Amino acid sequence: MALQTDLRSGELLEVSRDPGALHTHLPNAHLRCLCRFEDGAVFAYAERGHDFIRASDRELWAVERDDLLVSVRSGVTLAQRRGRVFFADDTDEPLYYVRAV
Repeated sequence: MALQTDLRSGELLEVSRDPGALHTHLPNAHLRCLCRFEDGAVFAYAERGHDFIRASDRELWAVERDDLLVSVRSGVTLAQRRGRVFFADDTDEPLYYVRAV
């Protein structure tokens, strides 16, 4: 399964290997997406501001504050941003990159 951008509408589309299973995954209102570094899949998105919503369940997941990605539930720092990449706070492994839609 892959995510592609429909350039005509600006919508992100989730594309299954089955050509008949094309459907919209995220509406075009999402300005910033956090994509997993390992596979490029959209993990979370920000409709506006710095609040990130998890794409899998559409729940508020984290907030970006001063280049830190902080869990909304626990307040724990999840990652640090350097440029467009978020790195794990404890291992410095790249986790997510920011993609503007």
